[in-house]
Amino acid sequence: MTDAPLIGSREMQHKGPLIRLLRCMVCNSWEELPDWDGAVEEDFLLEVIIEKHKFPSGEPHKGKLFKIPMSYWADREKRKAVLDQLGGGGSIGLDALDPDKSFYESKMQFSEDAMTCWKSKLKPTDGCAEYGTPEKRILPKTAVERKELGLPSPKDAPGPKIYICNFCPIHSVVTTKARNKQGMYDK
Repeated sequence: MTDAPLIGSREMQHKGPLIRLLRCMVCNSWEELPDWDGAVEEDFLLEVIIEKHKFPSGEPHKGKLFKIPMSYWADREKRKAVLDQLGGGGSIGLDALDPDKSFYESKMQFSEDAMTCWKSKLKPTDGCAEYGTPEKRILPKTAVERKELGLPSPKDAPGPKIYICNFCPIHSVVTTKARNKQGMYDK
């Protein structure tokens, strides 16, 4: 595909939102993450995702993180071109057993977790009693390491507070209600 972005170039000639892709070279998997431009020690979504990419000894897997335009990711043909370019031509391993060759397709773990939660609550449409509660906050398990480095614990660190609820269908309902209450939709 000729109009696929050249991944890895420092200056992409693209305007618009970006998405991050984490490639685990051990699991041979792709994880989708929202874009992040803040301090690395405040990138809790990345920390949470990489927690599961460890050997039994605790040694972390090797991986690479890429940023690509969201518009390329939304287009099926361009997405394939991006994955072919980044993955060196495609997947191996268990993908060979899948007739659709989709075993190693990327996934957005936070969205999948939010959908599981939403379904477990019988797919509410008007709100959720657990929306934004401390139990739903996404936090990495790095409190000990952060303390050793003199950094605040993840729950007390500056930066955005992100909940699994931010990835749930109810998020738009709650956001719309809050904006309506503030008069943001009044003419």
